Amino acid sequence: MTGRPLVICDCDEVLMHFAAPFRGYLSDVHDMELNFESFSLSGSIRRRACGSGITQADVEPLLDGFFEQWIDRQYPAAGAVEALATLAQGADIVILTNVKDMVRTRRGAELAKHGMPYEVICNRGPKGPPVAALIAERAPRTVVFVDDLPPHHGSVAKHAPEVHRLHMVADPELRALIPAAPDAHARIDDWPAALDHIRRVLAV
Repeated sequence: MTGRPLVICDCDEVLMHFAAPFRGYLSDVHDMELNFESFSLSGSIRRRACGSGITQADVEPLLDGFFEQWIDRQYPAAGAVEALATLAQGADIVILTNVKDMVRTRRGAELAKHGMPYEVICNRGPKGPPVAALIAERAPRTVVFVDDLPPHHGSVAKHAPEVHRLHMVADPELRALIPAAPDAHARIDDWPAALDHIRRVLAV
């Protein structure tokens, strides 16, 4: 017997805005500027004092600091709260987010504070294996995966090809820098339209 339909959803730039508060964190705490010349964070961050860029090795400590100190500055993408509340009436919701385990409790609390009190699973790396594990555990009738990064759609396509993959980028600035994921079934960047699409896929 299969379980309820399942929506597996990323957090940053899908449910919660990341770029704008992260820019504020870099400016106020580290005297750095974030200007997206590409989607690469290391290529888009510069030190104000000397104008020099940072290396890829510098990115993780900055992200760790943001999630430890400024996670409460994030805010929901338009329509996300209402869309998930509607979907939760007929489907299970899991937030699969690439942050360290130590962030999980705070991330869950912030999402709940904004009206998204759903299970949070932390991951590091490609999302195909944890998606496949969730399906094996829950045996859902149908599954929709929502994420902003094309490589995660490729990973899910490889490890759980039966999953319907929806590519979404909530931030308009980043949206223009990220081409439609070739391994996604659809690209929809706003939640009202995405809600209609997901409900049709899940038949809920």
